[in-house]
Amino acid sequence: MPTLAILLGILFMTYSTAVKANNWQVVNDGVMGGLSHGKVEVNKQIAIFQGHISTENNGGFSSAYKPIAKLSKNIHSVKITIKGDGLRYQLRARSQVEGYEIAYKIEFDTTANKIETFILPLEQFQATFRGRTISNAPVLKAETISHIGFLISNKQPTDFLLLIQSVNFI
Repeated sequence: MPTLAILLGILFMTYSTAVKANNWQVVNDGVMGGLSHGKVEVNKQIAIFQGHISTENNGGFSSAYKPIAKLSKNIHSVKITIKGDGLRYQLRARSQVEGYEIAYKIEFDTTANKIETFILPLEQFQATFRGRTISNAPVLKAETISHIGFLISNKQPTDFLLLIQSVNFI
């Protein structure tokens, strides 16, 4: 069974097709009046998600997403390799469930300036809508994922920096 690998700097690789992967969409807390800012830059096959979290005006988050090709139903986990800054992040997946878009999340803690690999089972992702847990949502299934991304939320003002080396669906 083939593994779908996404190289977040140069190419999306899907069995036999490739498309440019520089199409990150950033959503900051400004959608709710906050003042946080984040951006994604791609440099030498590394996606660099960085910015500043502000708690002014009830702010406190920044996120970045990108669309992905349809996944096989035989995928059960996401393997990420990152270099963090000692902060907690969320890996997020947008999914289409019965005509509704639901965000699924799983948190991971980073160690400052250390390259780390995490294997995150889809069954452990939690369904959310605007920050609230959806307790009766179905388990995340790979074939329903339309976007993958990262989010940082913090109750304290802080700069953040997450280097994303790879995201693989296994």
